[in-house]
Amino acid sequence: MKPSKKTLNLARLIHVYVSMALLTLLLFFSVTGITLNHPEWFSSHKAKVVESELTINSIAELAINDNKVTPKQQQFITYEVEQAFGVSLTDIKPEFMSGEFFYSIKQAGKSASIAVELETGDAFYEQTHYGWWAVLNDLHKGRNTSNFWGWIIDLSSVLFIVFAITGFILAMPQKRFHRTLVVSVSSTLLAILSIIYFA
Repeated sequence: MKPSKKTLNLARLIHVYVSMALLTLLLFFSVTGITLNHPEWFSSHKAKVVESELTINSIAELAINDNKVTPKQQQFITYEVEQAFGVSLTDIKPEFMSGEFFYSIKQAGKSASIAVELETGDAFYEQTHYGWWAVLNDLHKGRNTSNFWGWIIDLSSVLFIVFAITGFILAMPQKRFHRTLVVSVSSTLLAILSIIYFA
């Protein structure tokens, strides 16, 4: 069954504009797909570690020493830590053990931790940056990224599907379409089965 001329024109229009929208994303996911498969290329790169230590007197003044912290106190402590180190702890729940608050912050390509001794107010901050290629690779995988980036990945996936479908429609009127379709589907299935078997 061949699509109508109107359908072909619409598919061609959508295909062209979607391809332009996908150009940058396609290059990004293609390049980072290669770098993900070859981590040895960056084995010589050393992670950059930043450390900082200070005393937050306002936390020490709370005089918490019985391992009990109210939600209001927790909110206050988190705010004071944010102000002291200039970081955002939104949606990060601290672990409380042995009189100490511990925050674990994970982002694309880097991680950080903050330990706060509640009785004394002593706080220690450590951040490890694994390099820009690590940032890009984590973005490719959607690991430790924001909700906004998650939407970007979802949108990219939808656009790739639209691009593939419109390309398929445009190929339907071609004389060798059926033979090409059989070869394409067969080779793709063979590749997928091989990957599953040898993975």
